[in-house]
Amino acid sequence: MNPRSIHHPGTPEQPRVLAETCSVRRLSLRFSAGVPVLEAVAKALASEGIDSAVIEIEGGSFAPLVYVIPAPSPDDSHAAWYSDTRQPDGVALGESLVMSFGRRQGQPFIHCHGIWIHADGFRGAGHLIPHEARFAEGVEATVYAVSGALFDQQQDAETNFTLLTPVPNGAADPDGAKGVLLRIKPNSDIHAAVEDAARSAGLADGTVHGIGSLVGCDFADGTHMASYASELFIRDGSIDNGKATLDIAIVDVDAAIFEGEISRGTNPVCVTCELLIVGV
Repeated sequence: MNPRSIHHPGTPEQPRVLAETCSVRRLSLRFSAGVPVLEAVAKALASEGIDSAVIEIEGGSFAPLVYVIPAPSPDDSHAAWYSDTRQPDGVALGESLVMSFGRRQGQPFIHCHGIWIHADGFRGAGHLIPHEARFAEGVEATVYAVSGALFDQQQDAETNFTLLTPVPNGAADPDGAKGVLLRIKPNSDIHAAVEDAARSAGLADGTVHGIGSLVGCDFADGTHMASYASELFIRDGSIDNGKATLDIAIVDVDAAIFEGEISRGTNPVCVTCELLIVGV
């Protein structure tokens, strides 16, 4: 049993993992510059008829870059919160980004974590503000387009946040790979949750994509991040014969970035993990 846990204001409810099977197709799309990131992404995905997706971007740039990092909650209405908005001067270079794309009140919505380099050379990470940040130039993205399910932002009584939650969404594309869209609830072990969701969907092998947060973090090499609040994205995730391996980047409340493969059985979720498993 992992000794780390976090207490949220609401009552925990079962099940601790919400999952929907889906179909996934992988494609490359280009997002335009000069408009808010949310607008650029929503327009490109709408042109392909995509309602929900997990998106991965390597490189690119922002002008402006607008983001927050995790922070203590100012009151007891939440277990964790966000820092003041950070908007560094100049053009920031994107290093790696992962986005959950779905809907909020019927409209396109993005939840995005990433790493970026400020114009002054500072390497930062956190939660992008997609309706304010803009790409400085067009950028290529790998899009895992989901059909048969989607991420819909819903109020969560336990955490008192509105969280992207997998819900059914029409018929799945019969030509896509089998997948599972999932939200992992607080204090659940991330490896166990991924493995259980894959097993329930009949997937012994696959890749894992997405973002979330952990209550502290233990790495396979012995490194430890102590921060109870965090923001993470998966750099490389896989399931091999039912066993998950997760390599992540994660930022703490002091803006320190930790990276690498995380250890099994010792990493509980803080607020949420929004993940996509793609069968192979």
